[in-house]
Amino acid sequence: MNIKKTFLLCFTAGAFAAACTPEEQGTEVTGKIANAEGVEVVLLHYVSAEPDTIATTTLDASGSFSFTAEPKRLNFYTLAVGDDLPPIFMAFDSTDKKVEITADMETLEKTYEVSGSTDTKEVRDYFVKGTEYELRLDSTMQALQAAAKAGDQSTRVKLGNYYNDTRKAYRAYIVEHIENNPGSIANYSILQRLDVMQDLELYKTVRDGLEKRLGGYFFFDALADRVAEAEKRIESENFLSPGTEAPDIVLPDPEGNSTSLSDLRGNYVLIDFWASWCKPCRLENPNVVKMYNKYSKENFEIFGVSLDRDRAKWLQAIEADKLTWPHVSDLKFWNSAAAQLYNVQSIPFTVLIDPEGKVIETKLRSRALERKMEEIFGY
Repeated sequence: MNIKKTFLLCFTAGAFAAACTPEEQGTEVTGKIANAEGVEVVLLHYVSAEPDTIATTTLDASGSFSFTAEPKRLNFYTLAVGDDLPPIFMAFDSTDKKVEITADMETLEKTYEVSGSTDTKEVRDYFVKGTEYELRLDSTMQALQAAAKAGDQSTRVKLGNYYNDTRKAYRAYIVEHIENNPGSIANYSILQRLDVMQDLELYKTVRDGLEKRLGGYFFFDALADRVAEAEKRIESENFLSPGTEAPDIVLPDPEGNSTSLSDLRGNYVLIDFWASWCKPCRLENPNVVKMYNKYSKENFEIFGVSLDRDRAKWLQAIEADKLTWPHVSDLKFWNSAAAQLYNVQSIPFTVLIDPEGKVIETKLRSRALERKMEEIFGY
């Protein structure tokens, strides 16, 4: 893992941005970087994720610099030091009159000091703590690779356990920081270490914690959109999961009469999405018929939903395959209202529901369907 790249992502890839509004008195950004004579230092302000250069200077032997920024609301800046080091991320508003950075060029990858800005100090503290974990993980991984190459299994096991313990400790630190400091600006950097799908609740905590301070900014809206997309995806993945209620289907039967899935409430029902033109469906039909004949005297029904578009072929297939259960179709092919409602991507597709209309399982076919029916009815 490249530590420089990791923290560069934390500072820049998160799309930090803000609109800059002039103030009569700006914020003075000053500092001193030891062992940096001749190094270029640039103060950058991010607008719509694109850096806007405010000022540039080349350090003399003293390593001192001084810039002026003019924020009103909370604004975001980076101090780029040379070409190869991670930038120093800063966040401050007009109440922060002087932000001071103290660093040493030779140790800037690991630490620096901040005064005059609580938000910038929070980011600095995470940078330092995170770097400690990253270095520990990197060195352990290198040792692991060396042990593996040497065939030293005992050392591999010890290092593997240490590596896993370190990862767990790193995550625990991250989670604790977010939960205890939901309004911390540093959380934007911390989120780069998390997966929005696996850690959605933490993302939501950060979103809610910073909305009052940052709502309306481009980067905050991007975070909110990312959370919303993850919520939508998870909702879609959880759709038709066991225990959820199956949406009602109301479509015409072969005689044109409106027929509802809910009419079969009180029975176990296999919702069977199929079509006359679907060869795998037609090959599966004998097994579905077998299940129907075996359990139809119990409280078991099948509700056939066809994705046909030709009524005659639909009816011919029903007769040819001896499908003697209720059938419906709006003859709209993949645009079938039921297929859209159930997000059907391929057929055959089945949904088995209980007498209360709750989903038991989906995609049951062949032997898997037989086993589930045996489990339910005991034979």
